[in-house]
Amino acid sequence: MASCDGLVGLTEEELIRRFGEPSARRYVGSDTWLVFGSKEMSLRIRLTGTDPPRLASWTISFDSGFRHLSDAAGAVGLWPAAGPEEDAARVGVPLVRRPLPCPDSDRVYSFTATVRHGLFTALSVFDEAPDWI
Repeated sequence: MASCDGLVGLTEEELIRRFGEPSARRYVGSDTWLVFGSKEMSLRIRLTGTDPPRLASWTISFDSGFRHLSDAAGAVGLWPAAGPEEDAARVGVPLVRRPLPCPDSDRVYSFTATVRHGLFTALSVFDEAPDWI
């Protein structure tokens, strides 16, 4: 799977150039949902807006999780931006949330890492600043 760094704001055409044809495409209201996958992970993308729709959020789910956040985020090109390090076995909540700085601008996105059974099993990025800070 190619890097997920810099996906926010891309069009469907740009995503297809990066990942190939999606395995699924679905329209829900004004949103377009795309799914790309490999043996190790599945990437679900939400496009919204018009002229053309652009990526607003994405979630990647790993077939087998990662014990350390650096390994999960590093697998998709988001480390060290998603730091600091976390050990999933020591996290007391099911979600690790934090701001994710955009390296190409002064924007900050929302980053969430999902913990299941002591492993990081999914990562999500949203095109909005975190409201929980």
